[in-house]
Amino acid sequence: MAVYIGDSKNTSAVRTGLKINYAVKNIINPALKNQYPNCTYEVKQTVGIDTSDLYIARTGIRGSNDLVWVGRAANYAAKLAALSATYPTYITTDIYNNMNVGVKNTDGKPMWTQLSWSQMNGITVYGSTWWWSI
Repeated sequence: MAVYIGDSKNTSAVRTGLKINYAVKNIINPALKNQYPNCTYEVKQTVGIDTSDLYIARTGIRGSNDLVWVGRAANYAAKLAALSATYPTYITTDIYNNMNVGVKNTDGKPMWTQLSWSQMNGITVYGSTWWWSI
C-alpha cells in the first residue's frame, strides 16, 4: 500500500499504478521469458486506487506490531486490487474526477474504460490497460 499526500496526490497515485503495469509488461515478464524461455508463465497484477480520509493505528504487542490503515480508500483500493487482471489498474470515480487530464487521455484517446463494480452495488469505477513509462 502507498499513501499519497499533497495537491497532486490523485494524479501521482494513478501514474504509479500505470508505471507498475509498465514494469510488469516491459521489465519483469521479458526478464522471466529470457531466464525461462520454455515457460509460458506471465506475471499478472492489479492495482486499485481510491481517495478518502485515512486513519492510522499502531497495533500489536511490543516487538510485534504493525500499522493498520482504516478508511474507505484502504478498503476500496484493496478490493479493487482483487479484481480481474483484465484491467491492471482500477480507480474510483473520486480519483477519476480529481486527477489531471494528462492521465485521462493520450493523443486524444481515453485511457480509461468506465465500468460497473458489481460486487459493490454497481458503483462506477474505471479500468485501464495503459502504462506509463518509467
